[in-house]
This record gives sequence, structure tokens and C-alpha cells, in this order.
Amino acid sequence: MSDILSYSQIVPLGAFAVAIAYSVCHAWIKTSQHETELQQRSMEHQEKMKAMELEIARNQAIAADRKNQLA
Repeated sequence: MSDILSYSQIVPLGAFAVAIAYSVCHAWIKTSQHETELQQRSMEHQEKMKAMELEIARNQAIAADRKNQLA
């Protein structure tokens, strides 16, 4: 009888432990996905900023060239 009593106490504890492990893993996965999205957005932003800097430099070079041609 004591084996059944022990078993009936262990099963709910095991289920509770599995539920906690699932919650922790699920939260970790969501956090990882969020971090990955942030890194991707950051890289995209850096690429856009670099493209804008190159465009500004190109426009400045064109303007300087035109100014030199007029002079």
C-alpha cells in the first residue's frame, strides 16, 4: 500500500516538473527568437545607414565636380 501512496505522490510532482521545464524552454525559445529579430533589424538598419552614407558621399562628389566645372 505504501508503494501506491508513493507513486500517487510522485506522478503529480513529475507532471509539475515537466510543466515547469516546458515553460522555461518555451520562454527561452521566445527570448532567443526576439533577440534574433533584434539582431536582424539592427543589421538591416546598419545596411540602410551605410547605403545612405554612400549616397550622400556620391551626391557630394557630383556637386563638387559640377562646382569645379563651373569655376
